[in-house]
Amino acid sequence: MASIQPLASDSQAGRRRHSRLRVCLPARLITLDGTLHVNLMDLSFKGAKVVLGRSELRPGANAVLSWSTFEAFCTLAWVQDNACGLDFDVPLRPNVLIATRDLADATRKVDARRTAAQDWATGRLSR
Repeated sequence: MASIQPLASDSQAGRRRHSRLRVCLPARLITLDGTLHVNLMDLSFKGAKVVLGRSELRPGANAVLSWSTFEAFCTLAWVQDNACGLDFDVPLRPNVLIATRDLADATRKVDARRTAAQDWATGRLSR
């Protein structure tokens, strides 16, 4: 007779509990050792992923993630190569995620306009 296995938990299955908002925004990660300028790559109610220039951070360290006019206390969940995952101490409010999404959208539009202007100025604009 076949045995019935319990379903894997979210961590075992490799699935996130909350969907992630994909962004690329400048941010700061403030630790006891100092402040690192990072790029915020994705964001959810309970956590974030940031890319940093150096990886001398250790999992388990406490920090504050600061972006735009927002900040969140967090714990470094993992550090790999030049990226790290953050677990927020308190879940973000929905209005913070919405405002961050709007900021990311506005940033993408400005970047697209800047690229188009550079292409036009350098003669790379194709017709």
